[in-house]
Order: sequence, then structure tokens, then C-alpha cells
Amino acid sequence: MNGRAIEFRAAMGFCIGWTSMAFGWWVIGLPSTAAEAVAVRADMTKHLVLDSRLVAETSGVRLVLGQVEKEPRNPLFTADRPWENSLNNLYPNVVFDPERRCFRMWYKCVLADPEAIAKMMPPDTVHDVGWFLLYAESPDGVAWTKPDLGLIGFDGSLATNIVARDTPNVGVFCDPRDADSSRRYKMLYDVGLGKLRVRFSADGLRWSEAQSPVGFTPYTGDTHNNAFWDERLGKYVAITRFYLGERLVARSESGDFLNWERTQLALRSTLDEGRARQLYCMTAFPYASGYLGFLMVYNVGTDRTVDCELAWSPDSIHWRRVLPGTPLIPRGSPDSYDSACIYAQAGPPVLRDGRLMVFYGGSATVHRGWKRHCLPCLARLRPDGFAAYEPASPDAAGTLVTMPLRCVGQPLRISADARGGEVRVTVLDEQSRVLATSQPIAEDATDSPVRWDGGLAFESLSDQPVRLRFELQRARLYAIAGVELIGTELPAESTVALTTPPAGEMSPVIRHSARFDVLDEGWQGVQRAERLPSEGGDGGFLRATRDDGHAFALANADASGGVFTGSLPSTYGGSGATISFRVRSGDAASGTQVELFARDIAQWSYNKLPAPGRQWTEGSVTLRYDWTDEQARAAGWRSAIHAFSWRETIQNVGRVVVVPLFQGKPTSFDLDDFTIQTADP
Repeated sequence: MNGRAIEFRAAMGFCIGWTSMAFGWWVIGLPSTAAEAVAVRADMTKHLVLDSRLVAETSGVRLVLGQVEKEPRNPLFTADRPWENSLNNLYPNVVFDPERRCFRMWYKCVLADPEAIAKMMPPDTVHDVGWFLLYAESPDGVAWTKPDLGLIGFDGSLATNIVARDTPNVGVFCDPRDADSSRRYKMLYDVGLGKLRVRFSADGLRWSEAQSPVGFTPYTGDTHNNAFWDERLGKYVAITRFYLGERLVARSESGDFLNWERTQLALRSTLDEGRARQLYCMTAFPYASGYLGFLMVYNVGTDRTVDCELAWSPDSIHWRRVLPGTPLIPRGSPDSYDSACIYAQAGPPVLRDGRLMVFYGGSATVHRGWKRHCLPCLARLRPDGFAAYEPASPDAAGTLVTMPLRCVGQPLRISADARGGEVRVTVLDEQSRVLATSQPIAEDATDSPVRWDGGLAFESLSDQPVRLRFELQRARLYAIAGVELIGTELPAESTVALTTPPAGEMSPVIRHSARFDVLDEGWQGVQRAERLPSEGGDGGFLRATRDDGHAFALANADASGGVFTGSLPSTYGGSGATISFRVRSGDAASGTQVELFARDIAQWSYNKLPAPGRQWTEGSVTLRYDWTDEQARAAGWRSAIHAFSWRETIQNVGRVVVVPLFQGKPTSFDLDDFTIQTADP
């Protein structure tokens, strides 16, 4: 126990009393402010301005992330117990318990040293290391104690704060709506990819035996698995990870916490980031009319640090990063306690004393190896202060106009910081006529009612559709409340515009082919791809061979002079392109597949092409550049589970693959006359 925790404990006592005989818990006196702490929650009439469904037009403003303030006493406690061998990533799970009036934290401990593993009772490992889930509590979120619980022992003693063992990558949350009190607290963890486990508890301390849920895919887990009950969906939502040669955020949902839907991709890194910056984990929670996620981004391609960014979703299914590359909780200076890695809490932030409290693990050691400590820290943020619109120039005003909104019979309220400036609000009807203008707001406002010139009662507009125009002068706008979204669809993300020829104008036909008459043209196979002369000695073909199965032929950016990679619209023009080739093989196959990779990361595939026979078989497929993902799928293309969008892919092709769909163990096949050309208008 660190000095501050001992001091506070002596002054205030435990926030939860402990009896060694009955293991009973009770609440004792706390500062009144502890009772005022409230976890954030959903509110369909409140909307953060980072919500892209809210904003229709902007002029002279920019979106910026909120500014966090780190607690001066960070880190909140240290690894000072013998079993705290390595608080690797920490993975803090934080709940404010209103009945006990205290903060509760469950955090991860890895036993990486053999001598520490030997002191487990009994010794056991998962992934060659030991695992403990540890528990701490605090009346104010700053001074923490590690109670001796008498539950799980270490080195011959039960005087530990260990509540579970052999539980890697744990997420813990409180579920007060569950009618079964023995399932009030829920745990989600994994013991390997696809091997997720759940456990239940009445008090968050004594846990049931592990159960194996069903539905998660084989490549799910190995991260801070976390979950919550979503009132809007009426289901549990789990946020975890896919590992498919890179780390990606994955999601599933369940009605009973045991039977889960097949895991789906929720969020991935950008094309420009590639595999150099990977999405290590995300902890998510409902907030206002949407959902927020603390997104940990692993800089694996550079210095192996981890940044904490902000993500947002309208439905917990479709996620977007708010400002990719910009951290919400910045790492500290090179010599600080959190200079290398930030891992934000699972569980919603708590509003206390007018500030949002966000706990995180801060590490001075980069993400490498088992033996590293990540210590609990605290950052604070103004209410609704995750992101704001502000004037792009401090000396100029800017405007923001919302999408149509429905008045719900409540006053219009805003969260804004207009100290030293002002915010003015104009209410517009469906024809953009002015219905009302506000008095200037020139203060730091949180959920503050807007006052109107002429004494308008905004609630009198109940059920009317309106748009709101905000004029910002040296001010930041964070959120609005008292209205509902009319359009709840997520706007399409902006993509590079695709040029098509004017109506009635023909595009020149551009054609590139790999004939393999003289060279292999730089095409590759997994084991071997070689040019062979044709039977008559006139020309040649490519033979791809793989003795252990799954032979394919591959053209990357260097093959055939790069004409098959890059931007297909730029290279071939027109509105689309046709891919054609000839294949043959002595091995039985059911068809042939063409794959287009975005860079070298993930692919779209078309598998409805003829199977190679003993004689040359021709295949071709025509694609359009302007397809949406849904249109591409309707045309027969399939996206890998971690694929980029169709348009991103055809504008950034880094690899083209031809692969027969063999029925048995394939050995080789022949490819010739691979061609891409401008499709007929």
C-alpha cells in the first residue's frame, strides 16, 4: 500500500468494511462528494458534436479533441505487493458503486518470473506465464487501498487482493439489471484466440467457475476483452479483437452472455497506417445518443508505444475514429510515468465534482516482453468534453448548422466554453427561415438552457422539425440537448471522387497483359512460380507450384511493370475494368478465384470463374469503380473480414492473386494471358 493510500485509510477508514470471519461488506462514512459521483449514461436527447449525424454544414470551424488534465498524484499506486510481478498493460476495469459509495478497480497482473509462478497456490500458467486478477478500492478515485480478501493465496498466505487467477485479459462490469443477483458482476476473458470464457459474481470478489460461451470466431481475443449491457439493443455487447496478421477491433452481441453472435469487424487501421499502427484494443460505453470508445493504437512499426485515441459509434456496430492520429490522453514526456503506453479503463467515466474521471494504465516501458509495469492513473475531462467545434482561426467567427432535429418539449441546452467569447444560436424552420435567435452565451456552460430574445419557450416547439445554427466566436461547442435526431443513418465516409467520362463520350480502351512469352514478369507463388515455354516453343506461360497445397499466382507492385496495381481508375480510366486470363491444371478444382488486395493487407475476392481443366480454360469478370460495398457484394465479390472498402481497394491495389479452388490437395496450375483492360462503356 503506498503512503497516500495509508494516510487516507487512517483518516477515513475503508470505503468497504471487511470481516475476516463472515467476509461481509458494509458502507461506512465517506465525504458527501463520493455520493455525488455518477457514471455517464445514454440519453437520446443529448448529442455530442462529434456525432456526424448531427452536423450538416460547417464554415470556419474545426473539430478538436477535448483537453484532459492528469492527476498530479499519478500514478495512483505502485506494484508494491509480492504477487504484483508485472502489471502488464494493467487493463483497468473501473466501476463506481453507488451503494458502497466508492470506486472499485479490477486490474491485470502477469507473473512472468519463474520464482513468482512457483509461489502460486498451486502454480499454473497460460501462455507460459501466471495470471492474477487483482482488486483495489477508493472513496475518491485518488487514494486507493488493496484489501486483504482471504480468497486466493500466494506464497502460503491468503492475505492478498487476488480475486481470480488463470484469467488473461479480463474485462469486468456491473450489471444491476440482471434479476439473478449471483450474476450481478460479469467477467469476460480469453485463454487463447477463440477461447473466451465468462464467469459471474454477486459481489465482484467471489467468482463462479468458468463457462465457455459459444459464437466467438477462432481468431477472437488476446486483448482487453470488455462488455456492457446495452439498453437500446436489449443485449450485451462485447468489444474484443480479431488477429488476422494484424490487430483489429471486433464486436459481438448476446442476449444471455453465453450465446454470442459471430464476431464481426468493428474498426481497423487506415490504409496509410497499414500494419505499422494497429488497433490494439478498445473499451466502449454508451454516451448521450451514441457510443464512445477509448481506442488503444499500437505503434508496432516504429517505437512500440501505445496511444489512446477516441472512437465514436451511432449504434455500437459501426465505429469511426474521431481524429485518427491524435490522442485523447497524450503520453507524457520521455522521462514520465506514462511516456510509453496508455491503456484506458473499461467502464463508463464517472462524473464527480463537475469533471469526468477517466482512469488509465500508464507505462514508462514500451510494449515489448512480459516483464513491464503499467500503473493506474487518472485523467479528468470537462463534462461532454470529448471533442468540440471551435473557430479555425482565433480571430474569426465560425458557424455550424445541424441536420433537421425534432423538438421534444424540453428547453434547448448546450455544453460550451465561451469564456472570453460567445455562442449565439438561431432556430431555423424547414425552409431555413429564422424562428428565434438566442441571447449570447459568454460563459463555461454545461447542459445550460439557452435564453431566447423575445422570451421564446423552446419547449413550445414540441414535435416541430428545426435546424440549429451556431455562431462561435472564441468559443468551443461540445454538445446540445433537448432535441432528437430525425435522421439516424450514419453518413457515408468521404472517399476520393471517381471520375467517369461525360455522357455520350467514349473512353479510350487501355489494355495491359502478362503473356509470359519471354519472362515470368516478376509474378510469384508461395513456393515456386516459373515461366515455362509453350508446347510448340512459341511463347510461354507461368506455372505456380506449391507441394503442400493452395497454389496461387501473385502480382505485386513490381510485377509486369506495376500495371496491375495502384489505382485501377487512374490506370485504365472509364467506369470500370475487365480482368481476364487463361488457366489449366491436372488437379480437380471447382472454380477459380481472383483477389484484389488493398496494398498487401486485405482483399476482395471473386470466385465465380470457371475451374481450370487439362486444356486451357478462359475466365473473365468485369467490375465497376463506383460500386458501394453492397453493390460489389451483389455483383459477386466478397470482402475479407478485415477488408477496406471497395472504393479504397480498387484505388489502392497492391496485389492481384489468381488461385484455383482445388477440391483436393493442389500441387500446381498454369496461368497465361492475364489481362486488365478498360471495360466497354
